[in-house]
Amino acid sequence: MIDMKIGQYHLTSDKYEVKVNRMSLDSHGHPVTSYDEKSGINRLVEVPLAHCKNVEDALHWLRGYLNPDWQ
Repeated sequence: MIDMKIGQYHLTSDKYEVKVNRMSLDSHGHPVTSYDEKSGINRLVEVPLAHCKNVEDALHWLRGYLNPDWQ
């Protein structure tokens, strides 16, 4: 399974897909977390951006998202 951070973007995967999320960052550039009382863990505060079929597609999607003029 993938758990990769690229700047403020977070790629994760399960056996079906790769998810691209944008993390919220504090003023120092560190990821913001929120405590989940139900599970007892801190989770990243993220906004989902895309669901892709594999890592290559996720990275291509992210590149296009960051640079819309890229072909």
